[in-house]
Amino acid sequence: MSLTSQANEPRFMPLRVADSGICCAVGYHAQAASCALRAGMDHFQESNFITSDGSPIRVARLDEDETWGPARLALWARYAIEECLEFVPAAQRTQIPTVLITPLPDHPRTPEQAAFETAQAAQEALETRFAPHSRLFQGGHADLAQGLIYASGLLTSKQATRVLVVGLDSLLNAATITNFLHQERLLVAGNSDGFIPGEGAAAVLLELAENTRAPGLYILGIGQGMEPGRPDGSVPCRAQGLSHAIRQAMQQANYDTTALSFRVSDQNGESFFAREAANALTRVSTPGGNLPSVLTTADCTGEIGAATGPLMLAWLHNLLSHHDAPGESGLIHLANDTGERAAIIVRQQR
Repeated sequence: MSLTSQANEPRFMPLRVADSGICCAVGYHAQAASCALRAGMDHFQESNFITSDGSPIRVARLDEDETWGPARLALWARYAIEECLEFVPAAQRTQIPTVLITPLPDHPRTPEQAAFETAQAAQEALETRFAPHSRLFQGGHADLAQGLIYASGLLTSKQATRVLVVGLDSLLNAATITNFLHQERLLVAGNSDGFIPGEGAAAVLLELAENTRAPGLYILGIGQGMEPGRPDGSVPCRAQGLSHAIRQAMQQANYDTTALSFRVSDQNGESFFAREAANALTRVSTPGGNLPSVLTTADCTGEIGAATGPLMLAWLHNLLSHHDAPGESGLIHLANDTGERAAIIVRQQR
């Protein structure tokens, strides 16, 4: 496997989303999932996982009962990647580096080598090998920023003409469910301040934005920060990390909040992340300006971990080309349980 895990991160340069693919509980391809997300539809269902009092736990799952573990994640990734590369000739696909965002290696749901096993399974599912300069990022929501920065570096240095960014994750296994139940973070009877676990994969094909006037979705700025606050309340959250990330992204894109029509939030039903995002937007907003409208994904797809960031980009790639889109310019913001924060400025050129 040619995935690497160490590299010096170059300066970010703007990117264009050339194509996208989605596989999640509300759609096995991007158009279906995008329509469901626009309509606010979900596919939540009771599962075989139960709470301590025997009540079934609602989940957002795909219909597959025979495949589990890394092979299950690889199956979702295969759907997303094949859709994303549908119009790329087969001979060229093997030359496109892959940035693979997988769950954290020290998470209860992920054994020590599971991320690399997932990468291996993805190669086997696609019947190919990852191209040179491919890289694995083990993290969560906010690791999309690192993946985009790395992709930008490959494109700027001419080591690739296109880069594939893929996120894949599943919270639907006993260890993960038990862990979040103990932390009282799942949406179950007696706890309204929680999320619905889900699974899925998403992919975006990126190229360097040499001409930002051509039609398409552009990534213009990326910011990163670190938040000391924790969802369990052990350390209070003051939204300093997310505020820093948003300011950095807007500075890089030469934007302020008055230029933003919408924001895409990774809030998943837990009040901690919703309050943090609202606090951060208040901190960075231009005095007297209007706050951008809020779009979310987890209320349809459930919490899908490391697949969240690529899913947001893939959704916007499909959503913003419609005449009734929420606007042209927006902010994506993402938060990891471990404190990493990311902000991304996007714009649709028509």
